[in-house]
Amino acid sequence: MKKLIFLILILPLLTSCLKKTAPEKLRIDGSQAREDYGQEIMISPMDNVSIGSHIITIAAEEENVTYTISGYFDGQIVTSTKNTVIKLNNAYLENTSGKPALRCKAKTEISTAGGSTNYIVSRGRGWAKNAALLGWGGLILGGSGTLFINGKICHGIEAEKVKIKGSGTIYVQGTKRGSALCCDIFTVEADKTFSAYFLNAKNGIKADETITIASGNFYLYNNEIALKTDFKLDEPDKNHGITITGGSFHTYKNKILFITEESAYNNTGATFTEESDPA
Repeated sequence: MKKLIFLILILPLLTSCLKKTAPEKLRIDGSQAREDYGQEIMISPMDNVSIGSHIITIAAEEENVTYTISGYFDGQIVTSTKNTVIKLNNAYLENTSGKPALRCKAKTEISTAGGSTNYIVSRGRGWAKNAALLGWGGLILGGSGTLFINGKICHGIEAEKVKIKGSGTIYVQGTKRGSALCCDIFTVEADKTFSAYFLNAKNGIKADETITIASGNFYLYNNEIALKTDFKLDEPDKNHGITITGGSFHTYKNKILFITEESAYNNTGATFTEESDPA
């Protein structure tokens, strides 16, 4: 089975751009911001929330319960009920043991409060292919604030199905051995106005099956492959392809724009712009 590979112009090496003078949009560094979030975490409501040693479990008794989180926590936060909403309002969640900082049950929504700036970070001694934000099943990203996700071990985000909505700004950084976003199916429906940055990874957005995008503002910076799906050869019983019917895409120093099944890349409404300097 042939693979469809679209090569964009390979620009000079990024070394000079990743020094202290690097454009802010090319990197996620929350080390200075970390000091502004204090030493305590605040969760509201506290119903069905249990706090252990470096782990917090949120086990809502029913679906569609919203928990607002602010402040700082080093460890892992786990949601165990489907369709729980985690609303971040100036929260800095990190796991310095190399595990995911946030691990979510199916269809958990991570929402950001308007005007807030939030971080989800995984660092330390790595656990193989861990992500900073891990979803069992589906994961939804939304809200109107700002969210930085930094997976220093391997992936930024990993889940089976991922959707982005809302009007906020999301920065997702992976590593050169992982993906900024790793999933089976990635979907963005029409009329979404968010801005999403996928940075500094082997793959910007990697979906085993399909990538379907109808709106949104995407910034794909410094990835080996900006958009990627698997092939029939890998999973013959599943569909594989990239379908883009809307949205705007800004690219910068990706080696390859997309890889997918032959004749399975379809762009009927999006605009792509190669930026000379994203600062």
